[in-house]
Amino acid sequence: MNVQFPGPAVPMQDGGISYRATVDGVTVACQFTWEALQDVNPEFTLDQPINQFNFSAERLLAIAEKKIRNGGIVNGVVLVNTGDL
Repeated sequence: MNVQFPGPAVPMQDGGISYRATVDGVTVACQFTWEALQDVNPEFTLDQPINQFNFSAERLLAIAEKKIRNGGIVNGVVLVNTGDL
């Protein structure tokens, strides 16, 4: 399975972040909830979700990749929430 994360990070209406991935050439939306962004690094929370994502992107994308590899794509979306951290 070939997983790549070309991005970019895009703010969502609910305060989360969407980040584009490709899985074997197919586009997948990785969606990170606002709560996951706040909880991924609780000792360093930032006021803007995009800043929080950028600060913790490596860890968040690793979680998304693990979900992808474990069959976590539903209707073209991988949802990363606090329970996945």
